[in-house]
Amino acid sequence: MSGTTTSDKSQATFPASSIKSLQNGKSLKSSSAQIIDSMAKMTGLSIETAARVMDEFWNYVSNHSNNWRKDTHCLQIPKFGTFTLKPRSKTFIKKQKLGKMKFFKSQFIYRDKEGKWTKSERTKARINFSLSPSIKLESLPSPPFDPPSTQWIENWTGKGHSRLSSKRRISVSIHESTEIPLKEVHVLLNCLFLATLSAIKSQEKVNFAKRGTFIKKNRVNFKATPSFERKFGLIQ
Repeated sequence: MSGTTTSDKSQATFPASSIKSLQNGKSLKSSSAQIIDSMAKMTGLSIETAARVMDEFWNYVSNHSNNWRKDTHCLQIPKFGTFTLKPRSKTFIKKQKLGKMKFFKSQFIYRDKEGKWTKSERTKARINFSLSPSIKLESLPSPPFDPPSTQWIENWTGKGHSRLSSKRRISVSIHESTEIPLKEVHVLLNCLFLATLSAIKSQEKVNFAKRGTFIKKNRVNFKATPSFERKFGLIQ
């Protein structure tokens, strides 16, 4: 059994009509469509396969209980960025001057002055994002991008998920849930990350329907949609 999984409620959000439009060579304005088109063109794979890999990536991200670190509640993707759960408001923390905190049942709980764990009904979590420290948007290469190494796939036996790097675990999870060849998934996933970063650099706002928007100001952040946050149990 795989150690990482996409969401139990896998959700395809890129519509079949948009896939058909891209297949017919039409240009679409949405960020998702442009990135899927880039993924397909740079890899020589189909629009439909690229769209499915994108959807399954976001399903993987949404499966917080299985795929995120339990201690720090983050999902780190090297050379891309880190998704983290943070308090929605820091006001309560500052006023109470509380110490160590941890995430419990979609809320943050805090160790009070007497050493007891307490929680505030007012303090909810939100999804935060930060670019990998190694990423400098201004010096990103222009597409087409160099393909990633796939040599590890030749030696992959289907065992030892926990020993894989984060990107490889995501690739294996998508491969196992879709049966798309692992090499194709890994190459498409690499293109997804690079094309997204390139789009953030040039457009400042990159939207993924029903998931959220990457926004570049002084730093890059991610604003999740309410429907995406519900998959985490962050809002009712």
